[in-house]
Amino acid sequence: MKKRFRELERTLGAAMLVLLLAIPSWAAITVAVGTDPSKQILKGKIVTPDQVLDGEVVIEGETITCVAVDCDDPAGATVFTITNAYIFPGFIDAHNHVAYNFLPKWTPPKLYQRRAQWQATQSYKVFKKPYDELKEKGLTCEIIKYGEIKALISGVTTIQGTSPGSSCIRVLIRNAENQNKLGLKSLHIRTYILDISSFKGGIDWNVTKSFVVHLAEGLDTDDRSRNEFNILKQKGLFTGQTAIIHGTAFREAEFKEMAQVGAKLIWSPQSNLVLYGKTTNIRLALQQGVLVSLGVDWNPSGSDNIFDELRVAAQVNDSQFDNAIADSDWIKMITVNPSKALALDSEIGKLAQGLKADITVLQSKNSDPHQSLLNTHLQDVQMVWVGGNLLYGNKTVLEKVKPTQCEALTVHGSEKRICVKDTKENVPKATQTLAEIKAILQANYSNLAPLTP
Repeated sequence: MKKRFRELERTLGAAMLVLLLAIPSWAAITVAVGTDPSKQILKGKIVTPDQVLDGEVVIEGETITCVAVDCDDPAGATVFTITNAYIFPGFIDAHNHVAYNFLPKWTPPKLYQRRAQWQATQSYKVFKKPYDELKEKGLTCEIIKYGEIKALISGVTTIQGTSPGSSCIRVLIRNAENQNKLGLKSLHIRTYILDISSFKGGIDWNVTKSFVVHLAEGLDTDDRSRNEFNILKQKGLFTGQTAIIHGTAFREAEFKEMAQVGAKLIWSPQSNLVLYGKTTNIRLALQQGVLVSLGVDWNPSGSDNIFDELRVAAQVNDSQFDNAIADSDWIKMITVNPSKALALDSEIGKLAQGLKADITVLQSKNSDPHQSLLNTHLQDVQMVWVGGNLLYGNKTVLEKVKPTQCEALTVHGSEKRICVKDTKENVPKATQTLAEIKAILQANYSNLAPLTP
């Protein structure tokens, strides 16, 4: 009996050791504040995303000037020494409708064959009415910035899906169509979300480098949805600069043609499943060689954040696609792939010398950064930079770097600071705080979607 007890004790001891080793340590960040606020150094485990290296990222102004095991550190830089965490390129949400993300979840009364069906329902019109009312009240800036803040706290530094021309949204994350502070020509990206048959005019492909279009959003058994692909081609809108959102109705033939011309695909599985009960056949797309990016779509039928969307995608990949998406692809689908689809890869999408310093730091949840990403939740976001500007992160870090500039935000028990107010940009409503934005929206709409569901 005693022998059996000792054996059990040894077994339990070994099991406990394995359990303890499997539990990741908390991320730790030490900050040595320098004398030159324009220069910063991040030291830790860097995901580039093609490789992982223990080294450092040097930021000077808005730009990354070195990514290496050892850089020539500029004098006066603030140094962030990071352990038990990964340093990623800033995440890119390749498809969203940012201004709608103050709305809560919508429960469709049934599943549909194509997009036009649910958009025509009374249920959706009633749900969407607050969006129309707040726009009429002149609160477009507030609803867009609220959506940006929701994205920022999940590590997103660039988001697609905001109509160009509004200057008030230049103070937080990058809105792809507005190419915030990237110095690119107007119409570098054009987005079309209406029925493609209504598109009039043409595109100057010398100016527009990415044409982002909603297309074939319906079941693959729905000929009407799939025929939108033929209309796209007839209108001369199908090139290697075309990025197709959804393509849920596509079969092998359409993906083959996309690969032949170099057109890209943007995938939003959660919203597809909620509205149609089925999502795009990514396995077929990858087999044909189509570049795939991931987007959250929007709060009403999509995921709450990009981490949840990644988990939905991974579940579908496992249950329906025989794991056609490799582990090494998850990071690329929210960094380098969307930077190519949106023709922004000369500016963002990687941690590399000469690119913008858009950076997201996440607590390590696994020894493999790809698996760690899939296990990440909002509270695990440690720091987020946009163009070398630290906008969000842990309370202790922000209080050292920006002691009076940011607001408190508690994310599932984790104390954070977020820097929404901007006193440098001379644009409308730049000095609004998060508290002010929330108060304005809540005064006009009582069912505001939470920032941290």
